[in-house]
Amino acid sequence: FRVMKIKKSIFILMVIVLITILGTVLYKDEKYNLIIIASFALSCLPFYFKYENSKPKIREVVVLATMIALTVVSRTIFMLTPSFKPVTAMVIICGIVFGPASGFMCGSLSATLSDFVFGIGPWTPFQMIAWGIIGYGAGIFSKNLFKNKFLLYGYSAICGLAFSMVMDLWSVLAFETSFNLTRYLAIVLTSLPTTLIYIVSNIIFMFLLSKTMFQILQRVKIKYGITEGKIE
Repeated sequence: FRVMKIKKSIFILMVIVLITILGTVLYKDEKYNLIIIASFALSCLPFYFKYENSKPKIREVVVLATMIALTVVSRTIFMLTPSFKPVTAMVIICGIVFGPASGFMCGSLSATLSDFVFGIGPWTPFQMIAWGIIGYGAGIFSKNLFKNKFLLYGYSAICGLAFSMVMDLWSVLAFETSFNLTRYLAIVLTSLPTTLIYIVSNIIFMFLLSKTMFQILQRVKIKYGITEGKIE
């Protein structure tokens, strides 16, 4: 059953990626609102699949909504420090504690909601994809990441690099009618300072937040009987 849920989630991820890339190439910046709506709706499906054979628990939805709200607030608080934000660390922690589906929702929906403050645009779907996959991956490898802090920091660093490369992909598709490898590599090289900030900030925030948040969220899971994403 778990394998089936993972397959469905991966299929949805592929559909979101396809919609985002094709929509950007075909419509450029003109229809990004439609892409955001489609991606937003699809982002919710992995979470719904958790309840296929069980009754929905409102407390689980409330806990996830609270985690998303905290992630949005954490990004807003660091508004004056571009690229140096705790969002990725928060999304990873959510994925580890509550599982892949919750991690994906936290990442993708936090990107959309926080962009109401930072500005919604054609880059938003790519942020949704990047943070969503980061949260989903954290859920998949939750046991290893939870038990080994060096793997946790390493994953955080890789996510900083991956997020930057996904956003660089948007930069290329926004100006080209098709993917241009030469331009992409040039943008990747010129954005190295920003990428380095992503990597360093992820490690720093993970170091500062992980221990305390793991303890708090684990207590929340025990208190409310949330078994999804169990890592103990």
